[in-house]
Amino acid sequence: MKSLRHIFGIGVLVITFLFSNQIFSQKRNNGANGNTRNERNLDNNRVQSTHRANDRYRTQPVRRSPHYRYPRHRHVLRYLPVHHTTIVFRGLPYYYHSGIYYTTYGNEYIVVVPPRGFRIAVLPAGHVRIVIGPSVYFYYSGVYYIDSSVNSLVVENEDRYEVTSPPIGAELDKIPEEAGEVVIDGIRYYEQNDVLYKKSENTDGKTVYKVVYSS
Repeated sequence: MKSLRHIFGIGVLVITFLFSNQIFSQKRNNGANGNTRNERNLDNNRVQSTHRANDRYRTQPVRRSPHYRYPRHRHVLRYLPVHHTTIVFRGLPYYYHSGIYYTTYGNEYIVVVPPRGFRIAVLPAGHVRIVIGPSVYFYYSGVYYIDSSVNSLVVENEDRYEVTSPPIGAELDKIPEEAGEVVIDGIRYYEQNDVLYKKSENTDGKTVYKVVYSS
């Protein structure tokens, strides 16, 4: 009788062990299937993100405040350039000099991307003229402008060049060195100020950087 009880007890322990091991294996497999990999897809000029582990893709460009758009590589200065211009836009102070924009950063100043709608009277020296269909744009140091005096009542001497969204399809000979690399669906792009550029060749066989996405 004792022998039967002993055998029965061992059998119960074996069954319990096998059942527990099966449950643990299922949980582990379910956890593995739930892992995500960081991946992004371009769809109609929109960036869609899913997250999967064990991949080194960059995350989606951060949505920054339209008033304080800090470049990815921050340039902080203790003093402003000597001949800068102070411009108040939507109640916030900006400082402009030779195509570069600054704002206060604690007790210092930081280079920023101007918000869309910001206007200046004269384009910076060295700007690039870009024609997309019937529209003309101007580019300098990561910032795109349009001439707001065209088909409007803006006086020529007033601030006529307005910061605007980068036009999809615009091509540049070069982009700033601080532009970061990002991989989407195995294709390499370059990101600066929430704009994605793709390195390609134009009709003349020259290397260019084309705007493919803008937030």
